[in-house]
Amino acid sequence: MSQDLQTLLLLLIPIILIQLGLAIYALIDLSKRKLTRGPRWLWAVLLVITALAFPSGIIVQAIYLLWGRLVEANT
Repeated sequence: MSQDLQTLLLLLIPIILIQLGLAIYALIDLSKRKLTRGPRWLWAVLLVITALAFPSGIIVQAIYLLWGRLVEANT
């Protein structure tokens, strides 16, 4: 049983690290943006709540990074 648990942990650790890294990146990006699609506070709550929930965390992070943030024009 301990061998199975060890193997499972070895498989889950990279997924958890990637998801946590994406959540941190998205939160830092959110803190620097003035404009987003939807309220910034809601994006922050969703990103924090789903930070370690797999796969919903990755889905929320991807939606924010691909759609939720507005690309600001350099003027």
